[in-house]
Amino acid sequence: MSKRDITKLTGIDRHVLDRIYKGEVKGIKFETLNKLCFALDCTPNDLFKYVPDEN
Repeated sequence: MSKRDITKLTGIDRHVLDRIYKGEVKGIKFETLNKLCFALDCTPNDLFKYVPDEN
């Protein structure tokens, strides 16, 4: 599925999707996460990987 398809299905701005894809965001709204999971038929666990801080 392309970013364009995801944009159409979710209504999420393509610039927001690009920033999420590139890992340039420090947080994500639950509404956005819900839209992505619905469009991709997945859970948040499928989208993110936990990486502990270096501290």
